[in-house]
Amino acid sequence: MPSSPRPSVPTPRAASPEALAGSVRDVMRTLLRRLHPVLEEEGISMGQFWGLHVVSRFGPTSVRSVADHLLVSAPTACTNLDALVRAGLLERRRSEADRRVVEVALTPRGRRAEARVGRAIARMMDEGTRRIPRHDLEVAGRVFRSLVDRLEATDSPSRNRPRAS
Repeated sequence: MPSSPRPSVPTPRAASPEALAGSVRDVMRTLLRRLHPVLEEEGISMGQFWGLHVVSRFGPTSVRSVADHLLVSAPTACTNLDALVRAGLLERRRSEADRRVVEVALTPRGRRAEARVGRAIARMMDEGTRRIPRHDLEVAGRVFRSLVDRLEATDSPSRNRPRAS
């Protein structure tokens, strides 16, 4: 049975900022849709995965640091991290540098979950880009890095926060 056509919506010019934003949204929506079963299998949300990823990347760190890297409020980060602690994926412990500070750190189970989701994302990106010429991928990478640099340069100083990777 043929698939039903997409709803008719005005298509922005191919080279317009609106078209670029739409393409980014479509890529992210498709990745998130395809990633959903993997996250569900791990028992975590996408927001919780990013919390695990930040802790994996930086090692034991404070809730404030995770919040800053994810560009969310500390209470929002705390809620996600608390759920990960309850699930046994993170643990809270005193900082070795300053015993007054409590940090979150990956448990072995959390390290495995973060790695499995990270590998799934890498596989999806590999599948999605396999037939795209290398030159086009290089151009896309330069365009996105330039866009990030330009957008960050226009941030007000109070909004210029670290970006998550």
